[in-house]
Amino acid sequence: MRLLLSSAPRCVLAAFALAAFAASAAAGPLDDLAAAAEKKGQVTWYESSPPDQADKVIAAFNKRFPNVKVKQVRLVGGNELAVRTVQEMQARGYSADALTGGADHIWQLQGRGYLEPVDWAGLGVAKGMSPAPFTLATAASVYVILWNDKKVQESETPKTWAEVSDPKWTGRMGSWVRASAYAQLASKFGPEKAQAMLEQYVKLKPMLFKSTFPLAQAVGAGEVDIGVGFYHTTLPPIAAGAPIKYKVLDVVPMHTIYSSVTKNARNPEGAKLFLAWLATDEGALAYEAATSRGNPFVASTKTAQLIKGRDIAEYPPAQSDTLSKVNEGYNKILEAVGAAR
Repeated sequence: MRLLLSSAPRCVLAAFALAAFAASAAAGPLDDLAAAAEKKGQVTWYESSPPDQADKVIAAFNKRFPNVKVKQVRLVGGNELAVRTVQEMQARGYSADALTGGADHIWQLQGRGYLEPVDWAGLGVAKGMSPAPFTLATAASVYVILWNDKKVQESETPKTWAEVSDPKWTGRMGSWVRASAYAQLASKFGPEKAQAMLEQYVKLKPMLFKSTFPLAQAVGAGEVDIGVGFYHTTLPPIAAGAPIKYKVLDVVPMHTIYSSVTKNARNPEGAKLFLAWLATDEGALAYEAATSRGNPFVASTKTAQLIKGRDIAEYPPAQSDTLSKVNEGYNKILEAVGAAR
């Protein structure tokens, strides 16, 4: 080959050089990361989705990068993510390569120095998706009002959060046992007004559920007429044929879900690759298709379309401590209704 190239006309050599340059440019930073990641072990990913959902995300990733292996370890609840990561970092100096969780736990881990800063923009991640170098947005849990459309007409349903506490819903309302929707509303209305709204809501004596999944199922079964739940947990019973409808209100409380690379990751290139891919249209759509939680910063997701043009209520991630304190007080108010199912 060397002899053939050395004897080739200059125009042919120029064509070879141009093709090589074009191939290199087309490869891009993610392909460069993939080449490095392939030489290391699998990427361990701590995340909360059921394994069958995570497997679909990983399968979509492997269609693009077949030689970079990812293994999800399911950790349900943000506290487990934070506690396990802290314990592992203290015991052996490393944890999972990639973490996905709520802002409060991601910022808590950063405060301990356990997360790695990354040049996300250099990996093609859109501006605004990374509020800090150590993390980027992956998805969101969006609050909606859902109702059984065989028992409630859409014209009857609330249009505002003030209308959620209408006395006509007394004994007909379902709710997650956590008052997080109202805690996020405090970022928009102020803690005092949001607490007053919550206290009016408690007068409805809502039926409390330990998770928004059984809440949505109860609405579909007609056990409760209407509820305050999450968009992503409302979709599975609808897909199964339950008579549920949903909508966002005048203000949309939500929790953005973030992802980070840990310090001393065993495959940092693979972790960066996987998380940057999740921030692409391809990755965000794959994650949403599998989990129903979409990235609010990726316009092509259904989640982004659901909240487009809406007034969002969410404490900035740097104010996670404030949100935690508000949450703690509000949860006690809601729990006074009784034991959760």
